[in-house]
Amino acid sequence: MKVGVVGLGKLGLPLSLVLVKAGFGVHGVDVDETKVQQILNRERFFEPHVNEYLEKYGDNLTVSTDYSLLENCDVVTIITQTPSLPNGKFDLKYVTSALKQLHEVNPTCLVAISSNINIGSIDKLSTIHKRICYNPEFVKQGSIIHDFENPKYVVIGAYTKEDGEYLAKIWRKIHSKPIYVVKPIEAEIIKLCSNVSFALGITFANMIGELCEKYDVDSNRVLDIIYQDRRNYKAGLGFMGPCFPRDVNCFRAICLENSVGSGYKFAELLNDLNDYTVQRYVQKIKSYNRKSVGILGVAYKPNVPYIYDSQPLKIAEILIRSGYQVYIYDPLAEENAKQVLNDAHFCSSISECIDKAEVIFIGTANYSNIKSKKPIVNPWK
Repeated sequence: MKVGVVGLGKLGLPLSLVLVKAGFGVHGVDVDETKVQQILNRERFFEPHVNEYLEKYGDNLTVSTDYSLLENCDVVTIITQTPSLPNGKFDLKYVTSALKQLHEVNPTCLVAISSNINIGSIDKLSTIHKRICYNPEFVKQGSIIHDFENPKYVVIGAYTKEDGEYLAKIWRKIHSKPIYVVKPIEAEIIKLCSNVSFALGITFANMIGELCEKYDVDSNRVLDIIYQDRRNYKAGLGFMGPCFPRDVNCFRAICLENSVGSGYKFAELLNDLNDYTVQRYVQKIKSYNRKSVGILGVAYKPNVPYIYDSQPLKIAEILIRSGYQVYIYDPLAEENAKQVLNDAHFCSSISECIDKAEVIFIGTANYSNIKSKKPIVNPWK
């Protein structure tokens, strides 16, 4: 298998060297003659292990500014820069230019885009070159070679199973970490949102740091214990019940009282986003332009009778105020819900609820597998 890399900068050169170490003869192209000469002259690079790998494996790395070097490659990775546009999105002009020039010399190779791109970019780029995947990098400057060789996982967004597996074979020569072959759009979302989740983690840690500072407490000790219980939640409705809403509001009040600005703003944002979740699903239900809605589950979570801060209950209240006929099935929570929802119709079975309604809303996840020919709004899928 002949492998090519377009873009020999901070990420592309380390990737090329990792591929060479794994036994591939690598052809690298960069439009910047200076970069090419630096590699050929074995100049000093600041990234750890780059010079070491160049010394050991550099003889199997061929570099040039000429795209014709790639004409016989089976797989080519494009890892050029994508600067930010004024609106925040990534500018794909360098990726697009590289792909067009590559296509001219090698229209049948498998192309792996590794640069940071926008959600939906691979669909657009596939109009230039058909055999294309998204293979994002998850590396950090200062440990790039280590991270390429020891990732948590590899993500390959491919249109066909064959192309995904072809690219996966290359990574299996480098490490034995998990490889996930998904749709290109899924890979784009995974890459972007992974980094957003890390940004959220940094923000959370700094917020805890500010709070601990007010109380002269070691934030590292606090965070280390908090991190012992990290829960992998799935998409659905917002936080409800007798604990989380009250705790967020208590946290907000304490931060306001102690001038912990980051904590107060964070709690406000959490509450705003939680309220937005209710409105989002109300609008989804209303978008069907039907006047009767069946709600399966109004408790704050499955298999309990309690309705503390229940979002399905809030959704039912909003729909009733908007003139909707609302039918509810939740045998455990029925008695508590009746104290709040005077104008709702409570059903004795799931089938009755579905039969009487024109749109079905899945309020609690234990009903998420319900099927019907009628429209179903299901937050849990």
